[in-house]
Amino acid sequence: MSALTLQQEAPLLAALHFLRDLLSYGTEHPNSSNFDRQDSGQAPRYSPQLQQAVKQMVASQGEPLVQRVMTGMMFTFPRDCIQDASGVLLSLFEILPLESGVWVKETIGMLPAGSIRAGETDRLMNAVGMKVDAGDLRRVRVLLQDFTTSYRRRNVAPRDGLGRLEATRFRFNG
Repeated sequence: MSALTLQQEAPLLAALHFLRDLLSYGTEHPNSSNFDRQDSGQAPRYSPQLQQAVKQMVASQGEPLVQRVMTGMMFTFPRDCIQDASGVLLSLFEILPLESGVWVKETIGMLPAGSIRAGETDRLMNAVGMKVDAGDLRRVRVLLQDFTTSYRRRNVAPRDGLGRLEATRFRFNG
């Protein structure tokens, strides 16, 4: 969790990759290396106890994890980390979809007043709910990634001088 507050790309990517791998053990299809494969070429089966342990960890730490990942996606993560961060959110939705939706909504509710247009949260959460109900979790990932990118572009980049060109910073005397 603490590593998600870093702003350097390499250690942050390592933390995000670790989280994606760890969370995959809570799903039906965990990540595995070629060294883990049986002679038959099939991916090994993991114990239900391991899957349950990851689910319990997500149930107890999912809310702060969603908060850190979404906050990073909106404010601090380097651009190259956004894809992996949204992969962490996807893994959380694969493990506990309803709870993850609640955590996302609560995280969005913590944003400063006026930083989101009226009804934007409801539209996002309705779209997320529809995709979860349909079992289309990859689209949930895209929705959340688009939301955080849009938020960052509207609210963070202009303050950093990365968004709109400011007349006082850029002058052309030709």
